[in-house]
Amino acid sequence: MTETIKKPTPNAIPTPSPRLTKLKTAFLYVLIGGLAASAIISVVALLMGHFSSVLLKALLTIFVFFTHALFILAILWADRYNQVGKLLLPTALLILAFSNLITTTLGTWEVISGATAWRALGLYFLIIGAVFVITGILKLRIVHQTTQIALYTTIGLIAATVATLAPWVLQIVVNFDPLYFRIVAALSILTTASFLISLILRGIALGHTPALKTTAPVSQPIPGGLLAIYIVVGVLTSFVWMGGFVGFVASGVEASTSHYYTDSNRYY
Repeated sequence: MTETIKKPTPNAIPTPSPRLTKLKTAFLYVLIGGLAASAIISVVALLMGHFSSVLLKALLTIFVFFTHALFILAILWADRYNQVGKLLLPTALLILAFSNLITTTLGTWEVISGATAWRALGLYFLIIGAVFVITGILKLRIVHQTTQIALYTTIGLIAATVATLAPWVLQIVVNFDPLYFRIVAALSILTTASFLISLILRGIALGHTPALKTTAPVSQPIPGGLLAIYIVVGVLTSFVWMGGFVGFVASGVEASTSHYYTDSNRYY
């Protein structure tokens, strides 16, 4: 079966969309106004000198807003080619930063518990790590049907694994059944196998038809500031993933051990 080979589009610098530019400018003004208002409130609160529980929560809320707003401003400022809203990675970073701003604020005001807010942060790191991996996988696409099916299957398995891990990260239940850990492990094995199969199929396709290299997606230019953000977030995410992996294995062993002793005690 022959594949139709498409010529790649020139690797030109994308032209910023006027609509996206206006939206980003308006959003920046909103953030600047919020930062100014937060600074004024914090100064007034400090000059008053009466610290109470409500005042402390207000100051923590201002600090949370400051840190998240600066991070969001850094993304938007570095996004010279308006890739936010078009590409997966910068868009996910912006959405997750907003999500963490909301959950952290709710945790500060005890609408949700502080532990839940921290677990939500862990979930965001889990998602952004998956986004990094999916972004890398999407760059491996070529105009070869079998390879594309294998790559998209891998992406689907990654999404399924993240969705399955979410209850453990959020600690929805106190004690998970050992079957849960076996299901997650099985999904992880299937994901790894699917990715390796995708690489092998891609290598075979390129070996038979070297011209397929020209059908790979054209890489978009990444501004230096945005690249620095990617590196910092990627390093932090890798550390969180390693810690989460150790914790998950420990939880799985503990659940299996507890289940074993529970079953053994039934015979006494």
